[in-house]
Amino acid sequence: MQPSDRPTQTLVLRSREIRREQQQVPVRVLPVWAAPPELRLLVMLGEAPQDAAAALRVIRHRLERKRSEGMWTVGVTSARDGEGKTTLAAQLALVLGESQRARVLLMEAAMHRPALSRLLGFRVPSGEGFSVQIARRMQGSGDPWTVLALGPGLHVLAESEAEAGFPDMLHSTHFRRAVEQLARLYDWIVVDAPPVLGCGDANVVEEAVDGMILAARSGLSKGADLRAAMKQLGERKALGVVLWDAAGGKRR
Repeated sequence: MQPSDRPTQTLVLRSREIRREQQQVPVRVLPVWAAPPELRLLVMLGEAPQDAAAALRVIRHRLERKRSEGMWTVGVTSARDGEGKTTLAAQLALVLGESQRARVLLMEAAMHRPALSRLLGFRVPSGEGFSVQIARRMQGSGDPWTVLALGPGLHVLAESEAEAGFPDMLHSTHFRRAVEQLARLYDWIVVDAPPVLGCGDANVVEEAVDGMILAARSGLSKGADLRAAMKQLGERKALGVVLWDAAGGKRR
């Protein structure tokens, strides 16, 4: 995954005509090098079974059909930690932007336990973690959002694992505002959300996005937890459950 050769740049992108917005949103695009340490976890990049990639494309097709209903932003969560939600979110962002068919922003909202930079193998530059940027905005900064370009069609807003962030920024109005503003610039926003059970962080993401997908891992996720998670999320934005086969890497 290599960025373009162009240097850091600040773009002012107009909203999509379909949304009939005139507001301009400044975004600073910072290319970064990404070297995923475990390609086997990323079907769209690694040498995975053909049916695994096909299953992801089926999910993409179903999401694309939702576009007529006004769906632009999707959260990916799980009942508990360790059930593959971050991997699914990354896979979903990759397949939505496959062959540069769409401009996709992958956003990390699991701020207490960030994992995107490790999974995708890139470093978040100092001071450019998502929660740090939100904190600056709360202090009145007018800086543009800094997104990291992992490729022509995939940008990321992630937390740094190397320096302290401000995970409670998820509960500020600026998080929801970030989703609303950046949704004007991208064909899709995929949000890696916190797990559902144990706190209300996933519900904060649910309120900010158009729909939620629940990730579950075969042989690990418990039925009772899945039912409790779906109940906490409610039916209004729940798009369904994606079951992962931990042994074979298949999606169903």
